[in-house]
Amino acid sequence: MTTFLATATAGAALLALLAGCAGHLSRPAGLPDALHAHGVLPAGAVRAAAAAVTAAEGLLGLAGATALIAGARDALALVLAAAALLFTGYAAYTRHVLASGRGGPCGCARSELPLSGWVTVRAAALAALAATGAVLTGLAGAPAPPGSTAQTATAALAAAAFALLLWTLPAALHDPEAHPASSPATSPTSAPAPLPASGGRPWTS
Repeated sequence: MTTFLATATAGAALLALLAGCAGHLSRPAGLPDALHAHGVLPAGAVRAAAAAVTAAEGLLGLAGATALIAGARDALALVLAAAALLFTGYAAYTRHVLASGRGGPCGCARSELPLSGWVTVRAAALAALAATGAVLTGLAGAPAPPGSTAQTATAALAAAAFALLLWTLPAALHDPEAHPASSPATSPTSAPAPLPASGGRPWTS
């Protein structure tokens, strides 16, 4: 059971890393634009930070997948620990952006999803998942999937389900009504009615 849980949690964390890297590569301007809109990093460091994040996700995802397939327990645990730190950094960064009153797009997917508390929750959950995978990998003895085809398929499906659930969480819980195009104060329908002239009744035709 420990081996199954280690494989499922490790696989989910690695799939999230690879999905993030693929999203950034397929939309190269998305993350730099989001970081610029957040206004936390200096303008000159935005592109370098975006490139570093994309590279870290891709390298960790590939290294972890290689270690998982090869059964390299120590290497996989190290990759998962690094992934947990990376996801924790995401959670801390998005929490800081939201707490400081800044906004902008998430920058974590192809869609123009706005930054929200659910993005922070997802990052924290992925950090916990990666950390759990690192611990369970050490306890399981060997990180390779269980021997039978059925067990391997079940672990792979569980990993994909965990990753998909967490990856789509912010989009699934996003409320477009919470981000209207115009505020009520500027809406034409909210303008106050003109007051009648002082000391007289309102004129009617």
